[in-house]
Amino acid sequence: MNWSRTKSIFIICFLLLDVFLVFEMYMRQQDENFVNYHDESQHFNYKLETVIPTMPEDITFLRGTRMDWSQDKDILAQVVDKRKTQENQELALEQSNLQLVSTFKRPISIGHSDNEELQQDLLSNVYQGQDYKYWPFVSSSTGIKFSQTYRGRPVYISTRNKLQMLDFTVKDNKVTGFKQSYFSLTEKNKVDPINAEQAINSLAERTDLVGYNRLHIKAIELCYLNTVGDESSEPLIFVPAWHFVVHTVNGTSDYFVNAVSGNVLTIK
Repeated sequence: MNWSRTKSIFIICFLLLDVFLVFEMYMRQQDENFVNYHDESQHFNYKLETVIPTMPEDITFLRGTRMDWSQDKDILAQVVDKRKTQENQELALEQSNLQLVSTFKRPISIGHSDNEELQQDLLSNVYQGQDYKYWPFVSSSTGIKFSQTYRGRPVYISTRNKLQMLDFTVKDNKVTGFKQSYFSLTEKNKVDPINAEQAINSLAERTDLVGYNRLHIKAIELCYLNTVGDESSEPLIFVPAWHFVVHTVNGTSDYFVNAVSGNVLTIK
């Protein structure tokens, strides 16, 4: 046996293997944003198109109590004064004075509801408008919805609930008025939340997401969510949750994962 020749063949083979491994690693790095999740029954493949937020400290549940509008006439005066120059709105109270209803005498024409200038104009009509954030995926041609915020984080209520934080009514592409409930929010019971990566894996439990070749995660944020309360519940408890905006071939949708239990929550 020619050991010198055999040795040369082995060296060439190892060099070819090294080249293959380097090429394989290069290809993986080109697609490094794609992550696979496996368990015994499912395959989960997604692409991050946003930055994963760092885990904040001191996360708690929130306790929310709606403000009684009838107890502070100065607050109502502030709302009226916002449109005083146009004398444009009539106010009423519903749900035992916990919900403010405004009707515009002259509806406001709108273009696209995702226009930031329009959103700011609408919020200038309401009490503490700076505390609200536009919620695009539950807004429609008949309504523009906003969620209240706490320390910059959105506070959501299930759309199954008749109790909503701030809804503008739209008819014939004009805003005709709004309904507003303003919550006093306080922190209750510190929790040890799961991180965003763990929450992403929990999305694999959603049967409507299984089977897609690739999911595009457009946005991730930590928020607070209530899915069980209604207009007769006081106070409402909001759990910390991870909010994902996910795009598939069927469109873009909101998904929520309980940041304490890891359960995937539905809001519709």
